[in-house]
Amino acid sequence: MRKLLLLFSVIALAACGGSDDAENPPRDVPVPRFLTVVVSENPMQDENASAREMTRAGGAITTSSLDAFSMVSSQSKTGEILSLTKDNEGKWKTVNWPYGAGETDKLDFYAYNAGTFNWESEPYLAFEVAEGVESQKDLLVATHKDISHKDKSGIVSLTFDHACAAVQFYVYKEESTEYTVSSIILRNVCKQGDYYYNNTETPKWQNVGTPTYYTLNTASIGVSTTPKRLDCGWLYLIPQSKSGITIEVTYSKAGADPKTKTLNLSSGTWEAGYQYTVNIRIGGKAS
Repeated sequence: MRKLLLLFSVIALAACGGSDDAENPPRDVPVPRFLTVVVSENPMQDENASAREMTRAGGAITTSSLDAFSMVSSQSKTGEILSLTKDNEGKWKTVNWPYGAGETDKLDFYAYNAGTFNWESEPYLAFEVAEGVESQKDLLVATHKDISHKDKSGIVSLTFDHACAAVQFYVYKEESTEYTVSSIILRNVCKQGDYYYNNTETPKWQNVGTPTYYTLNTASIGVSTTPKRLDCGWLYLIPQSKSGITIEVTYSKAGADPKTKTLNLSSGTWEAGYQYTVNIRIGGKAS
């Protein structure tokens, strides 16, 4: 009888020990702290620095149409990339605060909706404009610096900026002669660059290069004195100098053979967050 009681006591002790481990996990298991994002947007501006909405469906992205983006913290750097998406009600889902960061640790957050994030001496985003005009994407970026979980209760406010320039094209004539345009090509425009988040003294875009071309129309156009917008709509281009960029136009008069003319853009720069209109006049120059 004594042996039986002893055996029962050992089993009971083991059961109690197992229950205690479940309720008290090891000390090195972190307690989850949650991160919630609040998103807003600085709208694009026209060439007069007035805010203006974009009109190309599926191209320009606003706060309401942004449905997913990525974010990296100064804690994880090139490690963990946080993926933010919306729930069925259109609200941003909560994710875990970066692992390893304490409640009072100050962090910087860098957000983006396209491109490849890198962190060497400084955080930057490598971005390439799509070859096909119809596939080009509006690039949004945001930064929130020097924030702790304790100070802001885990809330990170992000105000996104448009990192590319948006460019649209119109064609027209100023005389009574009938013209038909069969081809318009934008040439020598750079498609790659690196966006440096923390750049303040120099342009945020660096290493801009890899010249390419874009076909702006896919069908013949009857040109009139009323400017007609090309079917390509908005192009989302890396900010760059217009020096060296040309427009190649192939057109013909009624009953005549086609001619091809190369037009130089006016001087200046396509800047991030701005919309630009390029008017192509047959027989004249782009402006």
